[in-house]
Amino acid sequence: MLPDRSRVHVFLSPHPEDVLMACGGTLAYLSARGARVLVLALFARVPMSGEDNGNHERTFVWPPRDPDLWARVVAESHAAYRALGVEVHYGQYLPAPFRRHPLEGRRLYPAPWSYHRAPDASEGDVPLRIAGEVSTLSSSGARVYLPLALGRHVDHVLTRRSDQALKQQGYEVFYYEEFPEVLNSRQARHLVERGWRPWMVPLSSHDLSIKVKALQAYKTLVPLFFGNLYEMRRRIQDYMYTVSGLGYPAERFWSR
Repeated sequence: MLPDRSRVHVFLSPHPEDVLMACGGTLAYLSARGARVLVLALFARVPMSGEDNGNHERTFVWPPRDPDLWARVVAESHAAYRALGVEVHYGQYLPAPFRRHPLEGRRLYPAPWSYHRAPDASEGDVPLRIAGEVSTLSSSGARVYLPLALGRHVDHVLTRRSDQALKQQGYEVFYYEEFPEVLNSRQARHLVERGWRPWMVPLSSHDLSIKVKALQAYKTLVPLFFGNLYEMRRRIQDYMYTVSGLGYPAERFWSR
């Protein structure tokens, strides 16, 4: 499946890096061919003084609980998306480690294990608000891409739950498989038998190289996720060639 270049394509990224890691090759393909591509990075706000949860240990959790580290990642994302030539909008939601109950003041997700539980009841309206943000950026009829939420991270789950409201508003909805979560996801292995339909987007080696070049802007993120640039290139390239199985790189999307 080659994406329709005449359509508006809206990619919802829970955090700034998610869409680029999962489908940066498709972004490069569309942008190079003149399509209008919008990325909405939803949970991208850096906490201000007073919103900091005070827990700055640097054990590997994502998003990091260190606000200075998170601020660097958000800043690096500007350069990453410039390399692709796509339009990026940053949402005003704090990532899970920093969010608090609006009335009680308690942390909604106080520890790393809580990032992967069901969203707090106080956030029940967030999917509808996300759908509303999409409608301010593009008219109905656009194609919207959502994460599958393979790792069940609460920010990804809230993003995915906007799908029903988006469909009711007339958007065509597709889902992308997050990387590297897809490598270890049992859910991804059973999508077909549950009635999901895969859509392969064949890409060129140039599309792949543009994706890798864009990811190199994440000087903070790459060592945390991959160790070094070489390992990042190797893992992304291996996965994209494995997805196609036909000697060219590809990215896979899903519909229901």
